[in-house]
Amino acid sequence: MTMQISDAGGLQGTTVWSSDGEDLGDVGDVHVLDRAVQPLLVTFPSASDTPAVAPLFGAELREDGLVLAYPAERVRSGPTVGAGVVLSTGEVIAVLAFYGRQVSAAGPLTERLDGVGDVGYGEVQAVPSLPDIGDDDLPPIVVTRPSHSG
Repeated sequence: MTMQISDAGGLQGTTVWSSDGEDLGDVGDVHVLDRAVQPLLVTFPSASDTPAVAPLFGAELREDGLVLAYPAERVRSGPTVGAGVVLSTGEVIAVLAFYGRQVSAAGPLTERLDGVGDVGYGEVQAVPSLPDIGDDDLPPIVVTRPSHSG
């Protein structure tokens, strides 16, 4: 069953699963594009000084955790980042390119945003906006509108 949470920071501590069912650890940092709601990237395992980082394109939040759209072997061979590091535009683009998503930058590749995103109560890292990606391109993990029962 697909689930949603009230803010992106609520992903922290959630178990991350590969598409082929391997437990990859729990979410550490959550990265959201500036002025967006849906999380773009997560790092895991949270206890690592250099956790893996993966985008959430095609991911699904379920009762047992966050299921990525990538097999474990792909994630294990993927990029890592420093825990708690605010990512630059270039770093985000490199991660996305590794996972097959080519995007362009609107500003300098070295641009970093100060502080955390204003997308909820959790410690969420804001990353510079990318002109090719918006909330509509990402899975609806964070509730953006109250649901209506009818």
